[in-house]
Order: sequence, then structure tokens, then C-alpha cells
Amino acid sequence: MSKAKRRQKQDEEAINLTNDILTGRVTVCYDRPKRKAQANRIGGATSDGEEDALSERYMRLLRFLLPGILAMLSTVEDPRKPNKITHTLPVLMLYGIILFLSHTASRRAANRDIGGSRAGDLMSELLDEFASTPHADTLARLLGRIDENALEKQYEELLGVFIKSDSFREINPGRILVAKDGTLKLSLTYCWDKRALSFNAGDPEKERYCAYMLESVLILENGMVLPLLTEPLENGERLDGNGKQDCETKAFKRLAQRLVKLLGKGCVTVVLDGLYATGPVMSLCENYGWEYMITLKRECLKSVWEEFEGLQKVEPENTLKAKWGDRDQVYRWSNSIEYTYGANHRKLSLNVVTCTESWYEAHTVTGKPCHKRTEYAWLSSSKVTAKNVFTLCTKIARHRWRIENHFLVLKHQGYSYSHRFSLNWDAAKGFHSLAKFAAFINAFITNSELMSDYIIAEGIQGTIKKVWTFLRMHGLPDGGERAKPTYGKCNRRKIRFRKVKLRQVA
Repeated sequence: MSKAKRRQKQDEEAINLTNDILTGRVTVCYDRPKRKAQANRIGGATSDGEEDALSERYMRLLRFLLPGILAMLSTVEDPRKPNKITHTLPVLMLYGIILFLSHTASRRAANRDIGGSRAGDLMSELLDEFASTPHADTLARLLGRIDENALEKQYEELLGVFIKSDSFREINPGRILVAKDGTLKLSLTYCWDKRALSFNAGDPEKERYCAYMLESVLILENGMVLPLLTEPLENGERLDGNGKQDCETKAFKRLAQRLVKLLGKGCVTVVLDGLYATGPVMSLCENYGWEYMITLKRECLKSVWEEFEGLQKVEPENTLKAKWGDRDQVYRWSNSIEYTYGANHRKLSLNVVTCTESWYEAHTVTGKPCHKRTEYAWLSSSKVTAKNVFTLCTKIARHRWRIENHFLVLKHQGYSYSHRFSLNWDAAKGFHSLAKFAAFINAFITNSELMSDYIIAEGIQGTIKKVWTFLRMHGLPDGGERAKPTYGKCNRRKIRFRKVKLRQVA
């Protein structure tokens, strides 16, 4: 068998293994080591002696996920000249994923922390062609030359395998809950690329240029939050003849077209902020058969608010009082409010629900209890009744905060979302896609039952930090030989996820 055919066969086996892990079909045979008794110490953090066991569990799962992902990424067309290549495409892709898996802050830090550490042991185990650790600038130059959407397409393929699997339905048996929101990625005082958006143009003191992304996340019933697709806001070709820039509502339509291919119609519930409380967005969701819960602000859709307040006077029965923890809630709703928009006077039938919430909270200075009160309002695609109002508002709509928490993790807890990994626009998008692969892998591993004890003790960020600190200093953990999957009936085990309920937080 030739070397090329042997490599192709290995890639196919790796992809099949990764798909089996994601779908839950794989059976892994290994000897489960006896858990050491916890030391009698103050605090509950993992001791230095347990770091080897922690890293071994993390690596056990990583060894099954990464080879297949690398095989998928190796199908991307390499634009470099074959006779001038020192590091192969899979080696550079692996280096880029490890950069974000290990929460490395920058390219310079990657050269220092990955290039000068024992992390190369992992790369040499996963890839036979690994000879030396590449330089981060080499990766940046490659990402600037490959197809800008190639990595994102591979990530979509990975998501498709997981979403269609039995494992996904096991941890998320109901509808698919998706949150979308825009966030600032990079802001500079000069225009480094024609595709960058501009703010306060013409004012030298306040003029800014930025890269802005419309992100979507998958919120699962066991508490996992996985990055979905990203739609960048770009000028250039999208800058129309009137000089109007790209915006979130335009990007929402493009993102929805991609998501409906991935998730399908009629099984999705989207939660959105007040920016999307518009007729075109709601019509688009209805066309795709998506249910929605959209935040409704007082200054938006004034005609709808006027009719809602008028109906409340004649529909006193549309009220429900509830106790949620230490908070008192009062729900009010009205259904089938007619709303007309657009030049063609298209009509929509809207359902509006409000929640007035009150509670007592200790004052930050005096410590005395003080009364707090707030109000929320949403547009619902479903008819609101006394039976479903609590579920729609508290268990669905208010989980929109999880995408804000996701942005917090990406920006401030290890993934350097706002860092300038490259000022080349295409290379920056490539780094962004590699970060999504890393965030998916880390979320997949840290939410498994195998890691649950350590996650409780250390937290997600602390666990990842300890694992990669150990790998840099000591290399692969003891007892970390590569586990091989088998498909027999004996010793059948698969990756199971922690059963964590969604936090009931406003």
C-alpha cells in the first residue's frame, strides 16, 4: 500500500472515530483506575499529586476528538508550494487549536509557552509527520492565504454530526434553543481593512473602525453552551450605493439562511434581544417555522404597546402571580395583537407578555434589606396561557443571558476573543474559526461525567489551566497511553454528559 493511500485510510478511520464519539456509538475499553482518597486539607481544590490523574482524563477524551477533526481540516486546500513546505497543514491546524485549547493569550505567548514546552509530545503522538513546533507567524501567514470560509465550513460539518446524533437528543430531548447576538471583536483608531465598519466618521477625535460579529450559540438542557455559526459584519461588496454599512439585521438574514440548513425548520426556538423586535425578523422566523422569544423595549413598537395596555384593562383574567425562589412575579399577557409593517402593509399577529418582578436585597453599604423591582417584556410566537407563561418567560426567554456569559468566557476567560491575532482580515477569521473548534472541544470535555469531579472542585477555567500547565511542564501524563476503541459488547462505555439543570437566574 502506498504512503498516500495509507494516510487516506488513517484519515478516514480518524474521522469515523470522531463521529462515533460525537454520536455516542463508540465503545471505549480501558481500566478505570481506583480513585484516590481526597486529602484532609483546607479547601477543595485539586492537589498537586492529583494533577496527573486530571490531565490523564482530559487527554483520554482529547485523543479521541482531535485526530478526526484534524483529518477534516486536512481536506482544506493548501495554497503553499509543496517543495517549500516545512510544516504540513495538519500540524499547523493542530498548533492553532492547541493555542486556544490551552488558553494562550497571543501569538508571542504561543511561541513562548507552546514552542518551548513539552506540549510537542502531544503533537508528535497525534501526528506522525510532526517534526518540530511551528512558529505562530507561519500559522498566521497560512490562514491569510487559505479560503476564508473553508474552516467555518468544516466546523459546520462537525456541528451537523453532533446535532443529528443520539447523544445530542439524549441531553437535549426537546426543541433546539438558539441565542443570537452581536458583539464587538476589535476596535482601532485607523482603518486597517476596507471591510471594517466605521463609527463617528468625519470626527477625528471619536472616529473608530471595528470588526463586529453576529454570533449564535446552542443552549442545551444539561447546561452546555456550544458556539454555533458566526456571521461577520463586513463592508466592501456589502456596502450599498447609498453608502450604508452592513448591520446586524442584514447579517441576521444571512445567518438564518445558514442555520436553517444546519438545524432545519420547525424544531428551533430562538431568543433575541430588543434589536430584533422588528417585522422582517419575526416574519423570517415564521417562514422557517421557528418559535421565538424576543425582548420588547418600551421605545419599540409603540402601537403594539398602546394596544397591549388597552387590552389589559378589559382582560384582567390574563394575569398570573408566581413565586420564583425569593422573588415575587406577576405575569400579564395579551394575544393576537395586530401589527402592520413595511411598504406592502404586511400584517403580523403578535403575542406580548410582561413580567414584573420584586424582591428584597441587602444594601451594599448599610447591609439593610432594600426593595428591588424590575420589569421584563417579550414578544412570543406561541399563544401565551396561564399554563405556559412561566416556561416561556423564565425557562426560555431569560436564558438569553447565556450568550452574554458566553461572550464573557470568550473575551476574558481564556480565548482572547478581542485580541489582534492578525490584522489580515482573512487570517483573523481563520483564528476565529480555530478558537471555535477549541471552545467546542473544551465544552465537550468539561461537561462529560469523566471530568465532573474536577470541574466541581476547580471550575472549568481552573481545570483547563491546571491541565495545560501540567502538560507544558511534564509532558503526557503517566498511564496516558492511547486508548483504542472497540465495538464489542463487553466493557461498553461511552462519553456521557453531566446532568446539570439550567441555572434559574435573571
